[in-house]
Amino acid sequence: MTDALLRVEDLGVTIGGAPVVDGVSFAMRKGEVLALVGESGCGKSLTALALLRLLPPAARLAGGRVLLDGTDLAALPDRAMRRLRGQALSIIFQEPTASLDPLTTVGSQVMEAWRAHNAGGAAQARRAARDMLDAVGIPDAEKRLDQYPFELSGGMCQRIMIAIALICGPSLLVADEPTTALDVTIQAQILDLMRRLVAERGAGVLIITHDMGVVADIADRVAVMYAGRIVEVAPVTDLFAAPRHPYTAMLLASVPRLDVVPKAVLATIEGSVPAPEAFGSGCRFAGRCPLAVARCTAETPPLNEVAPGRLAACWRSAEASTLLSGAAA
Repeated sequence: MTDALLRVEDLGVTIGGAPVVDGVSFAMRKGEVLALVGESGCGKSLTALALLRLLPPAARLAGGRVLLDGTDLAALPDRAMRRLRGQALSIIFQEPTASLDPLTTVGSQVMEAWRAHNAGGAAQARRAARDMLDAVGIPDAEKRLDQYPFELSGGMCQRIMIAIALICGPSLLVADEPTTALDVTIQAQILDLMRRLVAERGAGVLIITHDMGVVADIADRVAVMYAGRIVEVAPVTDLFAAPRHPYTAMLLASVPRLDVVPKAVLATIEGSVPAPEAFGSGCRFAGRCPLAVARCTAETPPLNEVAPGRLAACWRSAEASTLLSGAAA
C-alpha cells in the first residue's frame, strides 16, 4: 500500500516480558475504515493504545514502527508525541461514562481538547466546542456545554467523546469498542455518525471491536487478530463471503442468525485464547482449530498474500471457508 495514511510494522508490546502484541503489521489509507477484530484478550486494545503511546504502566513497547503520514510515532520524544496526540490522531475510549469527568462540565472537557492545540481565547474555544457538538448531532448544543456527563444518556456521552476526539481535525481516529453498552438504536446512530464524519472530513478510522455486525456495517477492510498476532486481512465483503483463516471462519459461524431453524445449536469455538506466557511454537490457534495438522504446531505460518488484496497466516487457508459453510448447513 503505497498511499498509506497509517503503516504499522512489526509492532510489539510486552507485559512482564510476555508478548501480548507480537509482530503486528497492517496499513490503512486516508478515508478508509479498518476494523481490528477478535475475541477479548487478543491484544486489540493494547494495539490501539500502543499507536498513541498510551500504554498502561505495566506494558512496554517492545519494538516496531508506527508511521503516520511518514512520521514514526514510536520514535518521537514524549513532548513531540503530546503535540500530535489529539491533533494528528485521536482515540475514542471504550466506556464514555468512565472516560468523562463527572465533576467537570461537558463544555470544559471539549474546550480543553481544543485549547491544547490552539491559541484562541475562551470565547473562541466555546464556539468551537458548540460547533463540534452540533456536528456530532447533539441537540441544543449551547445548553449541553454547561451540563455534566451524569446528566446525559450513554449515547450522548459517546457523541461527546467523538466530539473531543475530532475537534482538532485529526487525520486518524482510533475507536475502541465505540458502541459498547449502547442499545441497538443508539449503536446504529453512532455508526451512521462515524460514517458521515469519515465522508465529510476524510479521516481514516481504525475501529476496534469483537462485534461482527458492527464490522459488516461500517468497515471497508478487516484485520483479524488472535493471541497478539494478525492472522487475516481482507476486504469486508470478501472476508464474510470466504474467510481464509479457520479462526475467522469460526468467528463468523458463531454469530447468531435469523435465517436458520429457531432451535438450531449456536456454533462455538471450544477453549479460550491462551495466556501470553503459554504461547508456544507454531500457530497459536492450533489447539482450538479443527483443521490443525502436525505442521500447525511445529511451524509458525507467516502472514502471506493468499489472493489479491488478501492476507492470511495459515497453512490450510484454502480450506478455512469450509468451516463457515459447514456451520451454515
